[in-house]
Amino acid sequence: MQIDPAGRGDKGCDGWVDGLMLACYGASSPSEKYVANKIKADFETAEQYWGSHMERWAFVYNNAAGLPTMAAAGLMDLRKNKKDSAITIENCPPQVLWDNCVGRDIERDRLSLIVGAPPSEHPAGMSYIARCVESLARTRLPADQSDVVEVPFGKIEHNNFGPEVSDFLKTFKVHTGHVRFYFSQASPGEQAQVSENLRARYDGHRARLEDSDAVFHALCDDLIEEAFGRAEFGDLNQQRSAAMMVVTHFFETCEIFEAPVGG
Repeated sequence: MQIDPAGRGDKGCDGWVDGLMLACYGASSPSEKYVANKIKADFETAEQYWGSHMERWAFVYNNAAGLPTMAAAGLMDLRKNKKDSAITIENCPPQVLWDNCVGRDIERDRLSLIVGAPPSEHPAGMSYIARCVESLARTRLPADQSDVVEVPFGKIEHNNFGPEVSDFLKTFKVHTGHVRFYFSQASPGEQAQVSENLRARYDGHRARLEDSDAVFHALCDDLIEEAFGRAEFGDLNQQRSAAMMVVTHFFETCEIFEAPVGG
């Protein structure tokens, strides 16, 4: 149940789910002191106006990595000071809210098709690269007007790619400007997270697979699964092309596969 804050406000209720009262906060660059004070004020306001209707109270935030230290301390202090209260005090990062409020009665993969995956569904940054693959697969791409990135001389040969994958890398090289444009619109740090997680995937495949061709195709398979899962997007060739475009982009930037010594 969502409360309309118009008029005299929502009285500390950003939402109510079967006795669980929600206080939501979503600033991208929160002030720790402000958030700590807000936690206390939100609870006390909700307790004053809605106390008889709430069995649990949760501070909901959109940072899947956690709360700032002072804000976390503010939540701990609130629990300590209200330990005699009949109301349970909780904190809800996005993945907990997802499971608690909407994930119980609907299959997770089906719900993802409706509202998108929750922030913690994949390691940090992977959901963004999945959206990149999906967007590229669904879009009629114009001719690439951007410059082609120069790859370190001999990198294809250094990784012992076979003729097929070598041709893929050369073919999709002229289209990676679309990927660069996509990531240029990302929030600060997003591409660094994507690179870090894709590199971790690469290291995992490299450790268990014998050749670079197999690693290349395994990375493409990962991105297709991340982007589409069981979704009914029928053109498998476009899915594969989009994934290859993204893997080629990160091959160019030397995030994955090895560069010759000395460049």
